[in-house]
Amino acid sequence: MQSFNLIDELENEEKFRNDVKYSRQLPEMFSTEDINAASENITFAILGELRDRYNGKEPVTFSYQELAELGGLWVTRKNGTKNLYNGKRLQKIMYELNDALKNFSYYQVRETNEDGTPKSWKTINIFSIIDFDGTKKEVKLTLSDAVINPQQVDAQGNIIDKPLHVYDLINSKDWRTVKHLQYSRGINNSLPSKYSKRIYRFISEFRSFPKGTKMRIDDFDKKIVKILKTEEEVFSKTAEVFDLRKNRKKYLETAVKEISELKTATGEQIVKNLDYIYHMSGRRIQSIEFTFTPFSADLTGNTSISLTKRTSSGKTSPFIDDARIVLEYFNYLSKINFELDKNGVIKHQANYYDIQFDLNDTQLLQPIHKLLESGVTIDELLQVSEMKAIDWKLNSPQMINNFRPSVVFGNKFSEYRAFLMTFKAQNMDKLLYDNSSDFYIPLDGPWNKS
Repeated sequence: MQSFNLIDELENEEKFRNDVKYSRQLPEMFSTEDINAASENITFAILGELRDRYNGKEPVTFSYQELAELGGLWVTRKNGTKNLYNGKRLQKIMYELNDALKNFSYYQVRETNEDGTPKSWKTINIFSIIDFDGTKKEVKLTLSDAVINPQQVDAQGNIIDKPLHVYDLINSKDWRTVKHLQYSRGINNSLPSKYSKRIYRFISEFRSFPKGTKMRIDDFDKKIVKILKTEEEVFSKTAEVFDLRKNRKKYLETAVKEISELKTATGEQIVKNLDYIYHMSGRRIQSIEFTFTPFSADLTGNTSISLTKRTSSGKTSPFIDDARIVLEYFNYLSKINFELDKNGVIKHQANYYDIQFDLNDTQLLQPIHKLLESGVTIDELLQVSEMKAIDWKLNSPQMINNFRPSVVFGNKFSEYRAFLMTFKAQNMDKLLYDNSSDFYIPLDGPWNKS
């Protein structure tokens, strides 16, 4: 398998998140059926896109082409050009994706019969509404707001007297307080085998463990590689039992080989010394343990420049604090809505859902820091942020999912900046408040107040 080059493969996907992150409780509770590799790519990439931006009520729209990009569904022509799936080929993927999404659920058995079959159970789907529109070639997804548990547990094991909703599994004000897993979307997409993808995601949860991780073999077969479905799970003794355990060794050997061959753009092996061990009870396999060297080279945060680099005088870069100020203002814009008052003036209104980005996240700060280093002023960064917030929240709400640091401060920043003066001139009558401009919020403005 060829080395995986993040830059080459994702150069057209910068509008999407490179890393997928969600609570460890999500794979512990929710699972899909044994779906194909393309459906898995798109399904888990969607979770990465919804992270920290889903309000629990409004649907999120993805075009078919966006889903193809998220899933890494490219066709390489004989002349070397690459094109996204389209036509009937992409339509077939959408049928399969629908099955994957509607079966992504939490199956909770509360009581069993004497023979072990379910007597009382509850099924919670991760998406409450899945709306495919073949004419517009788009899908609208609404995450369930169902309560999973009456209480939450933080990363330290403390019980929080607050209901755990489905959307809480992919939303957090501070991921440091949540036990979560994180992995590269592009690398997950690049793995050929669906079993390799599942094992890569599984070991990513324990990437910092010095001795790998161990799991009961029946749980591994059912939840991770999905090669076993018992009579109890299909509700009927006459139903066909899905059992591919005889192929487990073949799937494992393929996964170890493919994951071990993953490399960074510089040729560094990502997962080193990957292997597995069976733990026996007599002649029966009781559990499986994966061993590997702790790894992090697959995450994009490890490929960016350091924001604490030293200047020629030996001092810390002077742009770090300004980058945090810009991100803090971005947080303010993220948690408000805009509306026109009776005089047609744009007013800031509190949002019912508070989205906040980590002010110490190197990956978020890096593009802002780079712009400041290149000579862009902090005033321009603040004003471009507010311009795009108004543009996408008030004027074009279907674009709201683009309002995030990686997009606003990404490759198109120069284009946004070029429209700044025109935007202010065209909208000045809407940007006045108490006879003064409300467009450029001073650094000691309302975003610094509770």
